[in-house]
Amino acid sequence: MTLREKIAHLYRRLGFGATPAELDEGVRVGLKETVHRLIDFDKVDEQFPISPLEFSFREKDEPDLSTYRYRLWWIMRMLATKRPLQERLTLFWHNHFAVSDAKVEDGPMMLNYLDALRTNACGPFLNVLTAASKDPAMMRYLDMQRSMRGHPNENFAREVMELFTLGIGNYTEADVKEASRAFTGWGYIHIFWELPGNTTSKVDEWVAYGRPFSSFTLMPAMHDPTPKKLLGVTGQIDGDKALEIMAKHPATERRICKKLWEHFAYENPEPAVLDRLSGVYRHTNGNINAIMHAIVDAPEFWGDKCVRKLVKSPVDLCVAVARQMGAGEHLVSFRAKNATERTPIPQPVLDNLWGISDRMERAGLSIFYPPDVSGWRWGKSWISSAAMLERYRYRGMFIWGSKGADVGTKTTLAFIKSRQAEGSDAIANALIELFDLDLPDTARSVIAADIHKRGGPKLLANENAWAGALDHALMLMMAAPETHMA
Repeated sequence: MTLREKIAHLYRRLGFGATPAELDEGVRVGLKETVHRLIDFDKVDEQFPISPLEFSFREKDEPDLSTYRYRLWWIMRMLATKRPLQERLTLFWHNHFAVSDAKVEDGPMMLNYLDALRTNACGPFLNVLTAASKDPAMMRYLDMQRSMRGHPNENFAREVMELFTLGIGNYTEADVKEASRAFTGWGYIHIFWELPGNTTSKVDEWVAYGRPFSSFTLMPAMHDPTPKKLLGVTGQIDGDKALEIMAKHPATERRICKKLWEHFAYENPEPAVLDRLSGVYRHTNGNINAIMHAIVDAPEFWGDKCVRKLVKSPVDLCVAVARQMGAGEHLVSFRAKNATERTPIPQPVLDNLWGISDRMERAGLSIFYPPDVSGWRWGKSWISSAAMLERYRYRGMFIWGSKGADVGTKTTLAFIKSRQAEGSDAIANALIELFDLDLPDTARSVIAADIHKRGGPKLLANENAWAGALDHALMLMMAAPETHMA
């Protein structure tokens, strides 16, 4: 692979696809620095000042705290952020620590849950495990409002062991019972409906005091203080200690490394790969940042088994195409420069983000609504006749506007001109390069022939004519199987 191809591979796997500007910058600074910027993202200015509350406030009505508004905010963040791996890891943890608003039914709770995952996305696994386990949305989802000595919540303990840490077959029923006793005294409070005033005044207090509407609570009087034996460890074990024991267990170590590799590289990793990653987990106390570096450093990550062999999720497909069409910067441009948390986000932003959210959902991934507690089935499970039909219909964003050709049309046109494409074949190749695709000659020929039929190089002189040709070219690209592989 060339350096540019390696940078593109990094962005496909550690982010949501690269824009031409990001590829150019990656080539300029080199592979090592690009890896550093992507993985060590805490040192990078995110350049995304938009508060989720801007998606809640409305001009004439009380704030809308519906979860779908925060979904749109998250999609916008994916499109515009300079820290793509942080959002990609947040999505990974959303799948691992799956919580659905179908049961939680509370927008601010789901927003706090999302923040807990993002804040702890790349630190020690114990941190994100603890943050997710103590999150009110998670506790509500797993019926853990209160757990008292004498009446421990075994279901919560079982889910933490089965889904979040060790996995089935690596613990006993006795371990479940002991863990459930360790979690006694845990609960959460939800005070939104207890506060006086209307929704606006409550949100004002939320902003003024930085006080969430729900919070984890520890009730020492309800905790079972008697000694416990959990996974071979005996002593005074409370909930935090139980999570620590689970996080350090060899089964957790290997399971988390396998899930990370399968999400960022390919399915069914070789034992040698897992051995290396597990060693990193063990020697760094489960530091996700170190594991991500180990994944990228692995020669297998750059091999034929990995490159362009992973099925794109609906998020990967939709966000990448929109970013490459300039949607991120354009959406941010709608926002007033002097906007505050109380400034309603402009309606065109909501409308366009709803369009991309709807396409993701139709293709099988509805953010904040995983199908069950085990999350979505990743990889080849994204491919079905119904899902592929919805993928084929996707055309990116901003091809047409109220006055004709929009930013997506202009961005693609500018890129093609920068490549000095003069014939239909060259135009097709430039377009395929822009969207970071590796299409066979037959698919390239079909796209080139369609561009030729619609006017060929003459299209580059007329934005509206190019918009129509771009729409058809995207349709043909979406029909190519290779488009759906990362």
